[in-house]
Amino acid sequence: MAQQLTEKEIAGDILSACKCGASGYLQAIMEAQDPGIRQAFLDYQGQCLAGQEKIFHYMQDQGWYKVPMNRDTIG
Repeated sequence: MAQQLTEKEIAGDILSACKCGASGYLQAIMEAQDPGIRQAFLDYQGQCLAGQEKIFHYMQDQGWYKVPMNRDTIG
């Protein structure tokens, strides 16, 4: 019997996909020669980053994603 994925695992996979997508769009933006295509990739990347922010906050609210704070590197 197949094991069911947890909500935490699904959210983590979505977050990873958003990170990968944003990186891919950045590469495309840097290599696009046509200004219209470049702008389209910029728009897609913005949408991707907005989605990443939503899933990040959702995971953080659930206690599934904690950002480590190193006081030695802050300010």
